[in-house]
Amino acid sequence: MQEQRFPIYRLTQDAYNQLLEVAEQNPQIYADPATDFHEVLQGRGLTDYVEDTGLYSTRPISLTPVAGGQPNRADCQALDFYNSIHDMTPSLANDALIWTWMTHFRLHSYSLKRWRRQSSNFTNHIKRHWFVAGQGGSALWDSNTASRTWWIAHVAKKAAHASGGAFTAAQALDHFAHSAEHYHTLMGTGSGFTWTPELLAEFVRVLLNEANGINRAGVRVLWRRVNLMAGVQLLDSLLRDALRKRMIEFADAVMSEPNYVNDRTKLRNSQPTVVLSLGAGVQSSCLALMSERGEYGLPKPDFAIFADTGWEPPEVYEHLAWLESELSFPVVKVQAGNIKSHILSGVNPEGRSFLDIPVFVRNADGSSGVATRQCTRVYKLDPIRKHLKERLQIQPKRRAEKATQVEMWLGISADESVRVKSSKDEWITNKYPLIENGFSRAQLLNWFNENYPGRYLPTSSCIGCPYHSDAVWKQLKEKAPDSFADAVFVDQALREIPTVRGAIRGEAYLHRSRKPLNQVDFSETTSYDEVMADECEGLCGI
Repeated sequence: MQEQRFPIYRLTQDAYNQLLEVAEQNPQIYADPATDFHEVLQGRGLTDYVEDTGLYSTRPISLTPVAGGQPNRADCQALDFYNSIHDMTPSLANDALIWTWMTHFRLHSYSLKRWRRQSSNFTNHIKRHWFVAGQGGSALWDSNTASRTWWIAHVAKKAAHASGGAFTAAQALDHFAHSAEHYHTLMGTGSGFTWTPELLAEFVRVLLNEANGINRAGVRVLWRRVNLMAGVQLLDSLLRDALRKRMIEFADAVMSEPNYVNDRTKLRNSQPTVVLSLGAGVQSSCLALMSERGEYGLPKPDFAIFADTGWEPPEVYEHLAWLESELSFPVVKVQAGNIKSHILSGVNPEGRSFLDIPVFVRNADGSSGVATRQCTRVYKLDPIRKHLKERLQIQPKRRAEKATQVEMWLGISADESVRVKSSKDEWITNKYPLIENGFSRAQLLNWFNENYPGRYLPTSSCIGCPYHSDAVWKQLKEKAPDSFADAVFVDQALREIPTVRGAIRGEAYLHRSRKPLNQVDFSETTSYDEVMADECEGLCGI
């Protein structure tokens, strides 16, 4: 089948000047995706406004805006665009009249969605993205929709071809689409187009690998170090292995500087503070003991931290004391107050008339609901975060320094992976060693019983936690009657003590049946895992 050809033209200089005048006098015409620039030029008396270039495309020239996310992601289409244009060379690609024609007559609607409009000066915005900043003010590779699309693919293909298979053009282009500032820095060095292909390839390779996470300032510093080396050594003469070694050395040095990384977890030669969130339950206890014993490749954390709600069962506190005696690393205890006292007072830790626990509510109109689930955040996460900020000297209402990193170990097991969540603090990275090692809760219990025979391992949770399964309530009633009586007292207080009733709308219960706790039949079991999947921060019950 004969190849289709779609001609590529260039504007005449007169047409270019006329359109530039339109952009200055009536910029709003560019805001309409239906604008027909043929009619615009014909209305100005021009009939011959394009010239043949001899170039052609094998498909109609069009690009598709990316829905949501960064507009730069649209650059991933550049390879198809580049490959469809035949006989375009870097020399021809410096012809502003070609790209101005293409942007106006083929990519106008796309450009409106590709570039965020600069409300302060729409005329300059148009000149930058539909023209070439007045032919000379800005490089062709910078912002003009059509020319930038071609050039970014050209750089990616040139680098990939010279990389010897180290990466593909698509991988290079994907990096540029995510980090457009890296592309601009490469092109803005003044010698971006004249670099030896091998040097360009090694620079892009190091961005994809050893310098992954570098920011724009870091790329500039990296380039300056390469350029400085070029002043005392002929890079062209270096063998590929020697050149690569130098690049890696430079990248390692730059990535060791906090100001040159955009992702603190990528900071080189900087060890994060490793913290184990210790709930003193099955999972976190086993994780602590495994790290103490050096099993499964687990190092010891710098310290463990136990957020005490003040209403854990007595056996949990007894177990915690035993656990401390087994561990060589410190266990720090933090607290936001006693949750039971706050419930009975009808206040939260801040003194407001509000309860943070997810009690089950029956409303006056007969409807039912569940109160806001904030207890984990308020009584566990917030005091942990407060302690870490004080310990690491993070100033209130200030961002943590890039060099400040915390690796937070959470004892979520593989059968509860639905509870995995990313930290909301950029300086904290949540880690899940038990999931990484494939441990289920049952396997952890077996491990504990084998290594600590005869030792009881309790379940960690507040005595009156509304997330209790019926099996836990039943066990509490039969094996710990004092604790169960404590929960019954609080359950009744939710409905009978005025200060508590006033802190929550409707009639509140600790059990999901919305019956008084001492009247519930616990023979029907509810899955603990099902209710804990909704637990807000992944810190309870471990």
